[in-house]
Amino acid sequence: MLLLLSFYVSYSIHLVKNALKATNLLNIFDKKDYIARNICQRMFLRELISVVFPNYCSGCGCVLMRKEAFLCVFCRNQLPETRFHSFLNNPLMKKFYGRCDLYGATSLLYFHKEGVVQKLIHQLKYKGNEQIGAWLGSWLGEKLSDEAVFRQTQVVVPVPLHPEKERLRGYNQVALFGKQLAQKLQAEYVDDVLVKIRANTSQTRKNLFQRVVNSQNIFSVKNPEKIMHKRVLLVDDLITTGATVESCYRELTQEEGVKMGVVSMAYANKED
Repeated sequence: MLLLLSFYVSYSIHLVKNALKATNLLNIFDKKDYIARNICQRMFLRELISVVFPNYCSGCGCVLMRKEAFLCVFCRNQLPETRFHSFLNNPLMKKFYGRCDLYGATSLLYFHKEGVVQKLIHQLKYKGNEQIGAWLGSWLGEKLSDEAVFRQTQVVVPVPLHPEKERLRGYNQVALFGKQLAQKLQAEYVDDVLVKIRANTSQTRKNLFQRVVNSQNIFSVKNPEKIMHKRVLLVDDLITTGATVESCYRELTQEEGVKMGVVSMAYANKED
């Protein structure tokens, strides 16, 4: 095995030398041979690691190609974008009519049971793949930075987890999502304003009324001076009935001069 590795590295260096000779850089190469050797070793190790420990598509489970991230090309093309950001009176905004006076509301993707988006969010929340949040945040942030409504955002606030749940998981799944959005919108990311003071049961399989009851009196605001008289964008992973958003809205808008908007990674358009 060692002999094979040595041959691979030596042969790779030979190929690089021939390429450099063609561009009259051989003298530089000879003086810094260790650099070329190091580059070849890194290239080989990267290829070896990708074979022994491949990355798999979060959607279909196939082995990802080198430049693919999180999803294969096929699953990436299956992602159902909502495009809500391009029109104000979108289905998500309408969901909150009579409940929350929002300056804007959008979601990046539609959520369908057993679909690619559900699998992607599952990887983010339960499999430690936190970078999925950063990817989705950067993607959505690029879109929102072109929209006047969202460019007015001054502060980005994540829906918090209960401290014990965050400790067990190791992170808040919307943290990197929110940070990327804040960066793209040139806003401040603040995660010490909205806090979860009571752990509630899972919202899964609850109807709208049950979700509203389950979400009551579970959030609180501290450091209110950080959001007073500002446009605050609340970020979440999935919006279904909107009960969690409504609960956060009640707390945040109690502070003087706060205007709230909301964005999420995904939107389930059926209240099931």
